[in-house]
Amino acid sequence: MGEIKFVDTTVRDGNQSIWGATGLNNGMILAAAADMDNVGFKCIDFASSIHMGVSVRTHKENPWERIRLAAQVIKKTPLSFGTTGRRFIGFKRVPDSVMSLVMERVAANGIRRVWIVDANHDVDLMLKVARMAKLVGIEDYIVALSFTISPVHTDEYYAQKARELAQSKDVDTLYIKDQGGLLTPERVRTLVPAIKAVIGEKPLEIHSHCSTGLGPICYLEAIRLGVDVVHTAVPPVANATSLPSAENILENLSYLNYGANMEEAAIKTMPSWLWGKDKYWGNLDKTSLQAMTAHFQQVSQSEGLPQGQPVEHQASYYIHQVPGGMMTTLRRQLTEMNKLDRLDEVLEEITRVRQELGYPIMVTPFSQFVGTQATMNVFSAERYKVVPTEIIQYASEWFGKPTAPIEPNILDKIVNHPMAKNIVDKEFAQPSIDELRQKMGLGASISDEEFLLRYTMTDKEVDAMLAEQRSNV
Repeated sequence: MGEIKFVDTTVRDGNQSIWGATGLNNGMILAAAADMDNVGFKCIDFASSIHMGVSVRTHKENPWERIRLAAQVIKKTPLSFGTTGRRFIGFKRVPDSVMSLVMERVAANGIRRVWIVDANHDVDLMLKVARMAKLVGIEDYIVALSFTISPVHTDEYYAQKARELAQSKDVDTLYIKDQGGLLTPERVRTLVPAIKAVIGEKPLEIHSHCSTGLGPICYLEAIRLGVDVVHTAVPPVANATSLPSAENILENLSYLNYGANMEEAAIKTMPSWLWGKDKYWGNLDKTSLQAMTAHFQQVSQSEGLPQGQPVEHQASYYIHQVPGGMMTTLRRQLTEMNKLDRLDEVLEEITRVRQELGYPIMVTPFSQFVGTQATMNVFSAERYKVVPTEIIQYASEWFGKPTAPIEPNILDKIVNHPMAKNIVDKEFAQPSIDELRQKMGLGASISDEEFLLRYTMTDKEVDAMLAEQRSNV
């Protein structure tokens, strides 16, 4: 009870949710790095494989250099990297040798905290990656309990997963990851105590988006129930489909003990998140926080990028459950196809596909899998006539066992698809890095960092990035 700590998500999830992950280049981030380091965040959610891919494709910048340069300036505040534990940059599953090398290189370049989200909550996978991270010196390994609403994702389900994860010495922290903004104060009141009861002294953090407008209220309720770390962003990449504003949560903390001098009966006439007599505060440097906000506001204005605003409550999010970053991307892609008028149709089909596939959680990569299949269903003459490779791999349990069974008639369509013959019942290969390098024809002069880019991206994309880097020297 007392001090509430903040994880800043501005350059990672805020950028992804409001600006489609493409809004920030290295210079824009580095210009704010000193102020970010001085705010007093518990850590800075800095990068994920999606953002590393965007650095190469969109900005022609070396993503490893972005981490290195930022770590040279941001020395007091740990930088964080996010992974699914099965993939890097692209959506294809990668062998363990590649994931182990990713952990080694992010740590070598200055990452001190790693978070993992697996949409199936595969405990064995998350603990395997935890061991990889700890072996290369990662200080804080944090596991996401990815929230969704379905008949199988109950409080008991999350408590059991939390119990299993918390028993590992390699897991330092757990967090509730509400990527779809689906939490309500009512669900927080049951979910947070259920998880807190089984994780012992390990910290519990909360990460919720504002897609339904309830994120800030859910944070206050979670704080009252014992969560002492919140994930926020600064304007202009807070609110909307992004996370709550750091300034807003910081200001509201002072009102959580509003009833300190009131009788119990009077306190309970107020909203539950104002109950109690405990005083809360956040030790953030407001001058540095304001400077950081001003910088990203200036970037927004100079680049013509949208600014996140508080949204009206939309009940539809509880049905389709599309997360913030994906909603932005989906709108952009349909606009490029001149099909934005069919967005509601695609969202309705997403709901149907998710149910048919056993209620996968709408988080990377499953949200993209479901969204792609739904879009193909809408624009094809027959549902499931076109089936992406990733959906076949999902049905073949390459990404873990689905939490609920796939509907039998849909499973038949997937496994009997012409594309499925080379995937179904095929064991996933686990080659070494040397074997992969040999297969790709890469000599010893290619660094491990360049190898990881070439393994997960096209040579054309990597060559274009390297050529741009050489031209700027």
